[in-house]
This record gives sequence, C-alpha cells and structure tokens, in this order.
Amino acid sequence: MATRINHILASYDISHPRRLQRVAKIMRDYGDRVLKSVFECHLSDADFQRMKERIEETIDHTEDCVRFYFVCDKCLGRVEVSGLGEGFVDEVEFIIT
Repeated sequence: MATRINHILASYDISHPRRLQRVAKIMRDYGDRVLKSVFECHLSDADFQRMKERIEETIDHTEDCVRFYFVCDKCLGRVEVSGLGEGFVDEVEFIIT
C-alpha cells in the first residue's frame, strides 16, 4: 500500500531571532522555502508528526505561532503565483537498480 503524502503550506511568526533560526532550520529539513516565513512541504503523516514535534519543542507557545494548512490534491493544481517562484511542485522519486 502506498504512503499517503500530505501537501502542507506551513507559515510561522516567531518573536525571538534565535528561535526563528531554529524553526527555519527545522522547516528546511522538511520542505521548500517559498517566502521568508512560508514553506511548502510534501510529507507522510509520520514525517509531518516528526516535524511538528520538533517545532513544538522549539517555539515559545506564549509568543510564537506556526500554522499548517493542508492543501488537497484538487486545490494543488489551482495554485497561482505572481512574480518569482512556482506553485507546489510534486517531487518525483526515482529508483535506480
């Protein structure tokens, strides 16, 4: 059975520069930066949970905010971009034997 992949738009507002750097580093491990505080991620449920746990351990819940928007497959094809960049780009996996 194939693993379901979630298309997630993650954005954050972090008040302290050190935590901001830590959250950005975590996000880079899981997705592609499309704006300074916005990442597009293609993650399995398990990878999403790992990313979220790492972020939960890093942020100050009284000062910071991280939002995760799940984008459905149908909506994924309707992403429009003005200016630089592209919409969600599906990752292609290759198996070399």
